[in-house]
Amino acid sequence: MRYDIFATPFWHIEEAPQQLVDDLCKNIAVIKENIHLYQKSLQIPSTLGTSGISSYSNQGGYQTAQFVWKNFHPYGIKYIEKLVADIFVDYNVDVTGWWYNINPQGAWNLPHSHGGVDYALVWYLTDSDGLLRLVNPHSNRIDNIEDGSFNAKKGDILIFPADIIHYVMPNTKETDRVCISMNLKLYNHPDLQLC
Repeated sequence: MRYDIFATPFWHIEEAPQQLVDDLCKNIAVIKENIHLYQKSLQIPSTLGTSGISSYSNQGGYQTAQFVWKNFHPYGIKYIEKLVADIFVDYNVDVTGWWYNINPQGAWNLPHSHGGVDYALVWYLTDSDGLLRLVNPHSNRIDNIEDGSFNAKKGDILIFPADIIHYVMPNTKETDRVCISMNLKLYNHPDLQLC
């Protein structure tokens, strides 16, 4: 009998509320207009506030510093908190930071993982065109499976373990590819009794 004991959990949530996605897209122009400020200080000059500087994987595009969760879109906070509560029912979940990734034509993201957190969440504000790749953690086995790729549409959300190395292939379109990334930290639910 075969057992797959090291499977990688992955969630693809389709069709977030369109008005919310449109509201989140409104900040893209502000970020692009002020990129010279981001490149100087490596932090967002914004009333949104930041939670510090992280390493940047974006090559040729724009990646903001991490914003503080309480400064996310108010309806977006409710939407994401309900979504992750429904997925991770036995845990409390904190969003420890969020940021914009904007990849114009030719831009891409280096292979990386998100240390110190449990899950990564990517919310697409444009179609992904299947450019996100998750590296197979078992690539040295004889039954080698290729890296995973997923074709998310505008408004879709992907959630996967933060320690999975992932990268984004170069954007070949003339239009920007945009997403919001988030780090999720799980904590034991206070009502959960562990044996």
